Amino acid sequence: MPPGDNIFNETCLIHLVEERVSVLPDRDNIVWDKAQVHTWLLSGEEEQPHFSTSVQGRCGALKTESCAGSLQFLRSANMLRFLLLTSLACLALAEPQPRYLKDSVERVVGGEVASPNSWPWQISLQYQSGSRFYHTCGGSLIRPGWVMTAAHCVDSNRTWRVVLGEHDLNSDSGREQVIGVSRVYIHPKWDSYRVSNGYDIALLQLSTDAKLNTYVQLASLPPSGQILPHNNLCYITGWGRTSTGGSLSAQLKEAYLPLVGHDTCSSGDWWGSTVKTTMVCGGGGAEAGCNGDSGGPLNCQVSGKYYVHGIASFVSGYGCNYPKKPTVFTRVSAYIDWMNSETVTMLRFLVLTSLAALVLAELEPQPRFLEDDQTQERVVGGEVAKPNSWPWQISLQYKSGSSFYHTCGGTLIRSGWVMTAAHCVDRTWRVVVGDHNINSHEGKEQYLSVSRVHIHPNWNPSSVAGGWDIALLRLSTNAVLNNNVQLGALPPSGQVLPHNNPCYISGWGRTQTGGQLSAQLKQAYLPVVDHATCSSYGWWGSTVKQSMVCAGGGSESGCQGDSGGPLNCSVNGRWVVHGVTSFVSSSGCNAYRRPTVFTRVSAYISWMNSIMG
Repeated sequence: MPPGDNIFNETCLIHLVEERVSVLPDRDNIVWDKAQVHTWLLSGEEEQPHFSTSVQGRCGALKTESCAGSLQFLRSANMLRFLLLTSLACLALAEPQPRYLKDSVERVVGGEVASPNSWPWQISLQYQSGSRFYHTCGGSLIRPGWVMTAAHCVDSNRTWRVVLGEHDLNSDSGREQVIGVSRVYIHPKWDSYRVSNGYDIALLQLSTDAKLNTYVQLASLPPSGQILPHNNLCYITGWGRTSTGGSLSAQLKEAYLPLVGHDTCSSGDWWGSTVKTTMVCGGGGAEAGCNGDSGGPLNCQVSGKYYVHGIASFVSGYGCNYPKKPTVFTRVSAYIDWMNSETVTMLRFLVLTSLAALVLAELEPQPRFLEDDQTQERVVGGEVAKPNSWPWQISLQYKSGSSFYHTCGGTLIRSGWVMTAAHCVDRTWRVVVGDHNINSHEGKEQYLSVSRVHIHPNWNPSSVAGGWDIALLRLSTNAVLNNNVQLGALPPSGQVLPHNNPCYISGWGRTQTGGQLSAQLKQAYLPVVDHATCSSYGWWGSTVKQSMVCAGGGSESGCQGDSGGPLNCSVNGRWVVHGVTSFVSSSGCNAYRRPTVFTRVSAYISWMNSIMG
């Protein structure tokens, strides 16, 4: 039967896709094309197809391979939305207690129902279809406003919500918290067509912070780089299916899944080269069963506590815990640095707030130092800036493997010095000056390594409201000043700008929630909000200190840029860098009465001079 042919009877529809046959429920005798099969398969609907490599007649005679989400389906993604329980009648398991429980209750293991809220960081990720929401993946609450899950769970364009404190999906216990997802951050290297490359991790920023209590608590994450030994005790949890093609479990389940060391899991007769060092394996033999959702946690016991060491990613096409094909998880400890870079209260990338009725004043100043004095219209409101029109803007990039990736902005303030935010500098860095399009080399760029980082001594990443979010980077060699690379002008010490002073924010930040970085430098108009207003009740209140400056925060403007980047303000006809982008509201950039907050440069002139000499 050639690909695309359809055979159906009164009870089922057989469709050959990608050299496999999927058995789908008859939907009014509709002939499904390949795209429809994929869409339905990924929809998270209650019925999931089974697959077969041979057709022996009518549906009832099909010889099926049980794999509700095979390696050749799910867009070649290998990631099951719902992992399957392997029932093992003779299994005898230890019964450790997860942390946070007040009393010692015997745990139900081997794929049985978990004690309600015994894994209080477990969340249900749900998508909207029509007027209803449906469970599709698991995840872990890692900060009050952040959830960690698998990239393959959120790489479609849907409306998402997270349910915390959940135990039974079919009933409301009164303990649940239902919170919308405001942003989705997928690892930039994730490729759903190359699952074996890894990077199956995503972060969800919640529209409001979760309220921590007995039933909703934060997961503990492992130290960066930590690798657990073979057979380390772990549990997988979720509302996954309890049998091949079965219904979702209404109640949260758990199952014991001991770790399989990487040397074993990546050996030739196991997963081989499919499993990378950024992954961790669990199960894979007759000694264990598993049950859970993709995106959900692998909870591992270390020194008497439970840590989330894995994110459920994929299983063999032959099912969960097929011999020598253990369940594969994203290894959380391989991504701690990336998560920290995304979840710090100060967003690395500010998000453009689209305002359909926005009418901005046609303010068209030119940044200083440009040879062409002719006034040209600037592209504002988050649009692309004129190339090198902010010639002091730099791209701060970190190294991962053999490549560098943009993460923050900054300002060239002396030939050998860059000013940025303290929360931006925690890796191996380089600075690119004279850049406009970060995806192409135009010949104007200068690539300079960082020889020394000076973070303000009072900076405390655990107390953002304390201020001091400023750092200086000493370059290994001086930048060569020219038409495309020039120095940012700094204000006099102590200068404070008036309310509504015109300013621009610039950077390569994201242009939409969860979107990709802008390749080209963008800019947006952001007027100053004076301190008396910004620190008043109903605005930022006491969070904003005298050493900060606010801009935006109302329906009159949007903003776009990178943390660490400049707030360029017009003062007496010239552009002066008055702010270092620091943080925004968790509700987004320019939420009503929550303007973007910048480190006020004029408060740190003396400190900078003492460092630079």
